[in-house]
Amino acid sequence: MTETTQQTRPQAIVADLDTNVEYVNRTLGIGTSWDLIAKPFSFAGVRMMSYVANGYFLTMNMVLVLENVETCIRSFVESRPQQPLDLHALLNYLSERVAFVQVQPVDQMDDVLRYILSGPMVTFIDGIDKALLIDTRIYPMRSITTPDLERTVRGSRDAFTETMLMNTAMIRRRLRDPRLRNELMQIGVASKTDVSLLYVEGVTDPHLVNDVRQRLRSIDVDGLFMSNQTLVEHLAQVGWNPYPVARYTERPDVAAVALMEGQVVIVVDNSPNVIILPTAYVHHLQHPQEFQSYPLTGTYTRVVLIASLLIHVFLPGVFLLLNAHPEMMPRQLAFLRADRNDPLPLWMELVIAEFGMDILQLAVINSPKELASSIGIVAALLFGQFATTIHFLQPEVLVYMGLVMTAQLAMSSWELGTANQMARLWLIGWTASLGAIGFLVAVLSWLVVLLRMHSFGLPYLWPLTPFQWRNGLREVLLRRPMQAVHNLPNITPALQRQRGVRSILGVAETANRTRGDWRHKRRVR
Repeated sequence: MTETTQQTRPQAIVADLDTNVEYVNRTLGIGTSWDLIAKPFSFAGVRMMSYVANGYFLTMNMVLVLENVETCIRSFVESRPQQPLDLHALLNYLSERVAFVQVQPVDQMDDVLRYILSGPMVTFIDGIDKALLIDTRIYPMRSITTPDLERTVRGSRDAFTETMLMNTAMIRRRLRDPRLRNELMQIGVASKTDVSLLYVEGVTDPHLVNDVRQRLRSIDVDGLFMSNQTLVEHLAQVGWNPYPVARYTERPDVAAVALMEGQVVIVVDNSPNVIILPTAYVHHLQHPQEFQSYPLTGTYTRVVLIASLLIHVFLPGVFLLLNAHPEMMPRQLAFLRADRNDPLPLWMELVIAEFGMDILQLAVINSPKELASSIGIVAALLFGQFATTIHFLQPEVLVYMGLVMTAQLAMSSWELGTANQMARLWLIGWTASLGAIGFLVAVLSWLVVLLRMHSFGLPYLWPLTPFQWRNGLREVLLRRPMQAVHNLPNITPALQRQRGVRSILGVAETANRTRGDWRHKRRVR
């Protein structure tokens, strides 16, 4: 066994203060790491050593904590003038009397190290084989801002931040249901990232909750340094399939609705998005603007989103197919004809235009805000007038690929848009190779992939497979008036059918009846 292994081997908390201090100082590099503070104290003859991470506390708060600890120790000693000092009784006395909310003893050295690195103050007392935890941390965080992707004309403007506590508070503010459960765990050998699992007891399928909980606890990774994406790939064992099996949202109201629909929400510390799962294809088509409009307008918005989906997946393939077989082109679709004979084949021009749009997107993302508009102007000149003048790209290619890019950006789910982009390239490749037969093969294989997909037990094409009209497909297609909506679409029946459960009074039915009774009482009031 090497010397490094011996030094970092977990050690139990002992009653000797010097031994505990020597181990913690050596393990955490106290004296080398300037942001970890170790401060010795001696109150009423009791020796102590406190550890805290710099940047997680306010100096005045720490002064108040230490003054309160000193007062409590002196009060304890003075209340027993003729008795020997019982240090374990002192620890219990401090746990009850220190005037801060989260005060508790810690009996594992691993927990002590984790708490020190997480921000709370941990204090060792000479003669006691436990440590005292006082949580006064204040995480550095940015203020709550507006959403970047899921923006609406009206509605709430608050979005999640990188602080998990703030994110869970924004969800509970909207969902004050006593059945809401919030389970905390740490994931990552090195990062020890805090992760919260949220679900509504009695609404969410308990098998789903147990499955997600076990998968979270079984994740063996050094750290969640890329936060959400790393977690999802380990949870779902993501391979090369580009379609998202989890949904991300930066809006607390969307997360609250998902919880009442029977889904679970995972909040990862240091991430401004939360994870919603399981998720179907239709979940990624939803947009918060639908519910900020009147029912007819909201239904029209859904039609526009579905049309945008069809355009940015199929339009390039259809355009290539019709130009490869002009005899198949109806007179009404003559505007899809590319008449020029450019040096490059049409399919290559489509691929070049696709790459050009991606380069433009990356350039705008990576550029300072002051230069973003200039880059857009330069790109418009390069891919617009000059590209057609030198016969590099046809005008029709630029028009339709620009429409495709606009339709893709109309999706509120960035992950679905990029996955559909891979399907679009798949269609272009097969159509360029085999014509109409290749187009048909590409579409069928795309549908087979989606049909075979599941997201934590939920079929990816739910509510089409298994078919569910009420509280399912009807709510997907129509933005019905709120007074006509008694229950939210619930995924639990689909999960139960996948497991062969046929109970009429299952979890979903009970949850729907509970929600219906609650809404009825609200209307009566």
